[in-house]
Amino acid sequence: MFALFRLLLQLFRGFSVEVEGPITFQKAAAGFGQTVVQLIVGAPLQMRDMNETGKVYKCDPSSGQCQEIQIQRPPDAVKMSLGLSLAARGSQILVCGPTVHQACGENMYVKGYCFLLDQSLQQLRHIPDSLPECPKRPTDIVFLIDGSGSINSRDFETMKTFVIEVIRRFHGTDTLFALMQFSSIFQEHFDFNKFKSTHNIDSLVHQVRQLEGATYTAKAIQKVVKELFVSWKGSRDGAARILIVVTDEAERAGIIRYAIGVRPIYHHAHLQNQRFVGTLQQIQPCRHRL
Repeated sequence: MFALFRLLLQLFRGFSVEVEGPITFQKAAAGFGQTVVQLIVGAPLQMRDMNETGKVYKCDPSSGQCQEIQIQRPPDAVKMSLGLSLAARGSQILVCGPTVHQACGENMYVKGYCFLLDQSLQQLRHIPDSLPECPKRPTDIVFLIDGSGSINSRDFETMKTFVIEVIRRFHGTDTLFALMQFSSIFQEHFDFNKFKSTHNIDSLVHQVRQLEGATYTAKAIQKVVKELFVSWKGSRDGAARILIVVTDEAERAGIIRYAIGVRPIYHHAHLQNQRFVGTLQQIQPCRHRL
C-alpha cells in the first residue's frame, strides 16, 4: 500500500507535495486531516462530549505524533465542529467551529466561534465574546396574497400552504400575523387581534377562497398599510412591521418590505414548467431563517 502511495505521488507531482520522503500522521479521530495549516490539523467530526464536536492537533514531524491542543470553549458552544476552518497569519493561528447550534423558540440558528492562538498555541481570545441573544423585539407581519384570476387554483393553494408554514416557524416567538387577499376587490381574512385569539390558525387559512378578478396590487397594499397596521387591528407600537408584498407607501410608513414570487405572468416556453416558489429567506430584524 505504501509503495502504491509513493507511485501515485510520483505520477501526480504537485509543487507543494513532498514525494521523496513523505511523513504520514495518523490519529483515531473522526475527520482528522480535513483541515491543515502549519502542521495544525483539524478533526471537526470528532466527538468530545455529548454536545461537543471537533478537536485540533499539533503534529510533530520528528516524532510523527500529534497532540491535541486544549481549547477552552464557551458553555454555549454546542456542536460547533471545531477545526472545520483553520487559518494562519504570521505567528498566530485561528481555529474556528462554524456550526454552533442556538435554539430561539422553535427556530434553530447555526452560528460559530473562532479561537485565536499565539505562537505557543495558547488561547488568546475567542470571537465573538458571546453569541447574540435571541431576538426579543416584537414583530407584526401581514401576508397580502394575490387571489386574482392570473393565479391558477393550484398556485393559490400552494400560497396558502406557504403562509401556514411560515406561521408555524415563528411559533413560540413574539410575532403576530394578519392575512389579506386582493384582486379587484379586497378581503381581510384575519387581523392581529383575531390571530392572537385563535388557537387553530391552519383552519383560518384553509378556509380562504380565491376571489378571482383583476389585479389591483397598489390599492391592496395601500389598504393594508392604512387599515391593518393600526392599533385597533392589534398592531403594536414599537413592533417591527413587515409586509409581504409592499410599495413605496410601506417604506414611508416604516415597514420592512419583502416580495414573494408566485408564478410567471407571461408563459414563455422556457417558463412553462416553472412552479410556485415562495421562500422567505430572511426576516429582519428577527433574523428567523426558514
